Amino acid sequence: MVKEIRIYIEGGGDDRDTKRQMRQGFSGFMRDLVQIARSKRIKWDIIVCGSRNNAFSSFKNAIEDYPDAFNVLLVDSEGTVKNDLGRI
Repeated sequence: MVKEIRIYIEGGGDDRDTKRQMRQGFSGFMRDLVQIARSKRIKWDIIVCGSRNNAFSSFKNAIEDYPDAFNVLLVDSEGTVKNDLGRI
């Protein structure tokens, strides 16, 4: 069973305040899911990363650093995210 969900989100710019506001917005948007996860003792973490490249880099690191977590990458849909192997 999953014990942790980590969502890496593109956006929020480079400012701490805008990242905080974005994290609060997503937490509110996903409130019901967060409550379900927490009721099952699943840790829930939203990581606002700023740029698309920062989000992808953080997500790639999370796959190695948190291999037992359910790691999710959430980016805008204006184009594909490219990695060393091509597209994901």
